[in-house]
Amino acid sequence: MTTTEAELEFTPPVQDKNLDMVRNILFGEQARENEKRLANLERFVKVWTNSVRDEMRKNMDSINHEIHMLQDLLDQEAKARMGDGATFRKHFEQNSKGIENLQRQLQTCDTDLSQRIEQESKLLSQVMDEQRQELLNQIKQAAEQLRQDKTDRKMLASLLANVSHQLAGDKV
Repeated sequence: MTTTEAELEFTPPVQDKNLDMVRNILFGEQARENEKRLANLERFVKVWTNSVRDEMRKNMDSINHEIHMLQDLLDQEAKARMGDGATFRKHFEQNSKGIENLQRQLQTCDTDLSQRIEQESKLLSQVMDEQRQELLNQIKQAAEQLRQDKTDRKMLASLLANVSHQLAGDKV
């Protein structure tokens, strides 16, 4: 290749230059205006995307902060509930033991009371039997006394009859 051939290859053809000039004359103002608009739109989009990105970061940071706060609150509540659960379990176990002790005491008292009632019942039965026997003995003694008193009345009647005969005999 020679230098002229190399120059021809690198230099744009004149026809293309003319065509570009015609294009520039016809559409140059519109193209520049479109380029300005496009540049303005690009700047607006960049500014808007940056503000949206910043707003999204702020929102994400705010959401992350709220999530962390909620997580902390949930952790605290979980710990409190676990503590409350342990406390309730402890109280339940204590109350269960107390109830078991009360049941044992109740059984013991029930057994003791049953034994006392049985002993008192036997004692009362024995006392009642003794009193009944004593009353029967007193009734027997009273009946015997009445019999004896009746006999004495017969003697008194016969004595009075004798006295009345004797008195009647003195007058006659």
